[in-house]
Amino acid sequence: MKNNKTYITPILIVLLCIFLSSCLKKDLPEYPLFDGNSISVVNAEHRFKSRIKKINGEPIIIMKGLNVSSQIDDATSTINLTVTVPAAETGDNADFNAEEKALVKQSALWFYYTISTAATMTALEGTDKPGDPSDATKPLKYRVTAANGATRDWTVNVVTFNK
Repeated sequence: MKNNKTYITPILIVLLCIFLSSCLKKDLPEYPLFDGNSISVVNAEHRFKSRIKKINGEPIIIMKGLNVSSQIDDATSTINLTVTVPAAETGDNADFNAEEKALVKQSALWFYYTISTAATMTALEGTDKPGDPSDATKPLKYRVTAANGATRDWTVNVVTFNK
C-alpha cells in the first residue's frame, strides 16, 4: 500500500498542473502596442551619506530632492531645466546642512524621468545611464523607445543651476 502512495502523489501533481494551466482562453484579442516615446517629467536629487542616521553602524544614503522646473519642447524633443538647490536645514538633526549644501554640484546630480507607458530609455553620446549620477554641465541625451519599436531622441539641458 505504501508503494501505491508514492506513485499517486506525483501523478496527482502532474494532473493538477495540466488542469490548472488549461484555464487560458484561446483567441484573446490582439491589442496594439503602445506607441508613446516621450519624457513628461524630469526630477533631480543630490545623494550623500548621512552624518547622523546609521544602520548597523553604517551611514545611510540620503536622497535630497532638488527643485526642478522644466520647459518641454515636444517639437524638437528638448527639455530645458532650471534646477534649484533647496535651503539648508538647521538644527542638530539636520543632515542637509549648509556644509552639505555647498557640496551639491551640477556635475554630479541624479536625474529620474517619467516616460511613456511601456517605453524604455537608454543613454546616448556619453551621457550617463539613468540611475547613475550625471554631469549636467553638458546636454544629456537619451533615446526613448516605445513598445512598438518607435524611437525618439531627447536632449535635456540644465540651463540654470541655482545654489
